[in-house]
Parts: sequence; structure tokens; C-alpha cells
Amino acid sequence: MYALDALKSMKIGEVLQVIADCPQSFRSVPEEAVKHGYQLLTEPQRVNQDIYFYIKVVR
Repeated sequence: MYALDALKSMKIGEVLQVIADCPQSFRSVPEEAVKHGYQLLTEPQRVNQDIYFYIKVVR
């Protein structure tokens, strides 16, 4: 997952916006983010085919 690579290079307090179009990402992105110690700021939001995630670096 490219988002995890991006999160590794970010500073504490920064937020990454992830936009996905794969229906499976609705579950997998939040699970992986939390599993790796990041914070999901809001529930995933669907806009047409796209799913938006906001992930905060907390460590």
C-alpha cells in the first residue's frame, strides 16, 4: 500500500488524504492504518466511485 510508504516519511501531526476507487479499500485502508499505529480521523467517505480517507501521523 503506497499510503503506508508516504506516512513513514511524514512528521507527527501531519495528515495524509488517500483517495481510492477499489471497494475493498473501504475496509483495508483503515485496518492497515490503525494496525501500523496511525489514526483514522474520520470514517471513510464515498463520493461517487471514490473513497476518501484522512490518516494522521501520531507517532
